[in-house]
Amino acid sequence: MGYQDYRKYRVRTPVKSFRDLEVYQATTNLSAEIFNLKIPTKYKRNKDTIEEVNKLRNISREIPRLIVESYSDKFTDLNLAGQKLEKAAMIVNMAVAKIDFLNAVVKDEILNKDLTAMLNKYQRSKIKIINLKRAWDRVFGNKR
Repeated sequence: MGYQDYRKYRVRTPVKSFRDLEVYQATTNLSAEIFNLKIPTKYKRNKDTIEEVNKLRNISREIPRLIVESYSDKFTDLNLAGQKLEKAAMIVNMAVAKIDFLNAVVKDEILNKDLTAMLNKYQRSKIKIINLKRAWDRVFGNKR
């Protein structure tokens, strides 16, 4: 995806609050999915697996939080807002790594299917976060 593709990015509907951001909704839903993951019984006693799931849950909460903060910051400090979106994208990478790890360690067809779906959603969310940052830079960066 080149620079020209990012220039075509536009908000599809009026954004009145952070709740209207598609990427916020998607990452919030993903976080909820992670908290509702059903760990197979034989892995519930595995300390390492449970620790990784808990880390993934903590990571998943950070992404929508940073999106909300960046939405607020874009009105006063566009650079700070951009940094928070970049950090959110970096944390998405961490979530992807945790999901990949769990997918490799836990051998359960249903869980692996769910984890793979989450992995794909997080990868799309990362692109949306980057697109959002570029759109804000383009729209709000010229006004200052």
